[in-house]
Amino acid sequence: MVIVDDLEFVRYPYIGIMQGWQSNGRKLPHVLGPGGIICYYAAGAVVLDRYDPGGTILQCLHQAEKVLRDALAGRSDDDFAEEFRTYWGGTWQLSDLPVRYHGKGTFHVVKLSDDNSMPVLSTGESWLLDRPGSHPSPKGGEPVHVVAVNESLTLDPFAPWPPQDLAAVASWLNWIDPRLVDDLDAALMLGTFPGGTLALSAPNGVFSIRIALPDRFHKPEFLNSRRKSLPKLLRGMAKQVKVERSMTVAADLDYIYGRNLGSMKGLAGKRILQIGCGTIGSFLAQQLAQSGAGTGGGLLKLVDQDRLQPSNLGRHLLGVPHLNLNKAIASAAFLNELLPGAGVEGEDADALALTDFDRFDLVIDATGEEALSLALNQRAVDRRPHGPDHLFVWLKGNGALAQAILVGDPTKACFKCLKTDLSGQPRFRDLRPEVEVEVGRIQACGDAEFIPFPVSRPVSAAAMACDMVLDWANGIGGDRFRNITFDARKAFHISNSSPGPTARCPACGMTH
Repeated sequence: MVIVDDLEFVRYPYIGIMQGWQSNGRKLPHVLGPGGIICYYAAGAVVLDRYDPGGTILQCLHQAEKVLRDALAGRSDDDFAEEFRTYWGGTWQLSDLPVRYHGKGTFHVVKLSDDNSMPVLSTGESWLLDRPGSHPSPKGGEPVHVVAVNESLTLDPFAPWPPQDLAAVASWLNWIDPRLVDDLDAALMLGTFPGGTLALSAPNGVFSIRIALPDRFHKPEFLNSRRKSLPKLLRGMAKQVKVERSMTVAADLDYIYGRNLGSMKGLAGKRILQIGCGTIGSFLAQQLAQSGAGTGGGLLKLVDQDRLQPSNLGRHLLGVPHLNLNKAIASAAFLNELLPGAGVEGEDADALALTDFDRFDLVIDATGEEALSLALNQRAVDRRPHGPDHLFVWLKGNGALAQAILVGDPTKACFKCLKTDLSGQPRFRDLRPEVEVEVGRIQACGDAEFIPFPVSRPVSAAAMACDMVLDWANGIGGDRFRNITFDARKAFHISNSSPGPTARCPACGMTH
């Protein structure tokens, strides 16, 4: 059976096995549902040729035939584990369990928003339970017996699937590992609610089995006094005891902030001070928080003295609900609400008045204010190599060029090394000499001057700075001075590098 319902071939044709076909009683990987639909290409795995429909359909048929032959020969049985979620089915919940956790857990129903509530499996402590307005289910939640399983869960291709009753569950667990049958009994004896839940935490996911006790066992006599006898009583009627299957979607902080980084380390556990929450800083703060800053015992502290004004809305992370609020405090509140366990602090303060620089691992200046940057740079130079590293990021020439430099290594250039004479030329040619920087003013006296540039430029500058922070956290040398040229008509291309200090630098030259 072949069904082509999309001649653009954005969706793959449906290819299925005709009704009445027999597979000798065994389950086949990649053959789904009662219609026998063959999963022959993973979504997005190949691009089909819309200009050769006949050849494209033949290509799909050949691939489906190969998948089916491998399945019949048992050559792809290992794929049952990779696609176990599809075969398991059932409802789904969120999971905030430590890796390889084994012990007592709880299911709580938490409120994520006014119209969205979800069950959460945890050890009883979770950022999902602690969120303002989460309203976890009362009475301590539903107890769960969590078992760590070393191997990925899979299914017996010759057994009925999926398990619908206690007898089928026990048979499947015995096939996986006979010791798991005892864990099924342990789940029944846990807690006081009318049932029991076993969660299997395996490399390919966390899968739960909730045993629903028959009504006649919903009595205090069984639930309290005789609960230990439940496993034995239920074994005699196991086919009549129904089960509910569910799977969990990982929502622990390590997964949320680590899944996009692959083998790289995130920013969990790092103590980062960011000065400036304007056009670059607001987006940079979000990217740092999304990389784990503020989690794992770390801290992301934002400092800014400005308030959000209507003139900022066109190129700032925050919007109308935060008007007239301090940018640092409002950005921290927004990120703490938006991101789980972000741990972001905001303070309305003069950066130069701060006295706790040395408690941070990294200080970021995202203000783009050269006078402040020079003052912060001198502090960084005076403290190195024992003080925190400093990262400076800024835009030039109406956003024609984004630049950033990491300061901390005495053998490398500091911020002032890039332009030793305040009125002189920069060390690396940046803006073309004929370029005039456009300066705007919204109100004659009520607004400070501002430099017009599109919102894409500060977002890109923030991304460049975030990449540098991640390299710093991972101990990757990389280029300490980085540049992005957005408008070649106004700015030169500057190669990324790690320049050394210059003796002409009044900030650090005397120390070399």
